[in-house]
Amino acid sequence: MNRQHVFLIALALLSLVSCKSPQGTYLAQPEAMQAEGFYLHPASGMAFPLAVGSFQRVNLTRYDAEGLDVSAGYNLLTAGAGIAATVYVYPSPPLVSIGSPNDVVASARATLCKNEFEARKREIVVAHPGAKLVRESDAPLPQGGPPNPGKMAAFDYEEVFAGQQQPLHSELYVFCYIGGKWTVKYRFTSPKSFDATDAISDFMARLRWTISTAS
Repeated sequence: MNRQHVFLIALALLSLVSCKSPQGTYLAQPEAMQAEGFYLHPASGMAFPLAVGSFQRVNLTRYDAEGLDVSAGYNLLTAGAGIAATVYVYPSPPLVSIGSPNDVVASARATLCKNEFEARKREIVVAHPGAKLVRESDAPLPQGGPPNPGKMAAFDYEEVFAGQQQPLHSELYVFCYIGGKWTVKYRFTSPKSFDATDAISDFMARLRWTISTAS
């Protein structure tokens, strides 16, 4: 098929600062979810245990009426420091392809994922005035696998954390089209004086992606 005749429709996210996907009916305010222990996200199959290594789960939140867009918060408490981690699972930007070659679909997905990543970066700058981008790179899949890297961005800013105003370091990771349709986003925030590198890597390796490829 001549590529000029390929029918490829890609609907990108309309909002630049919201973490919401356009496929759900979003709530006026995020809603806390209750789970006594292990929580399995019905739509994606992603599992959120009570603990991930030394991190303890502290909340579960849904953002839409259908429960497609959810997050789990985890805290790591250490002497004089700590890490606040949040893991989001929500639909990737919708992409409809009819008769398109695989490389065309892959290119469209890469473009949409880059747009998603840029939107999430802007979200941080809007939510945290004064935030400065200090690093950006590709990010390998946390548990290995095919070459489908995500994106990582690191920011520095000053804000109240653990009850006191202090310089902070925050890292964003975005991985799109997991299982074909889901985005997994991580946010890690900690005092700038605390080296969270190993703890973040350990968390990402331990929290297994249980998203179904048939979802």
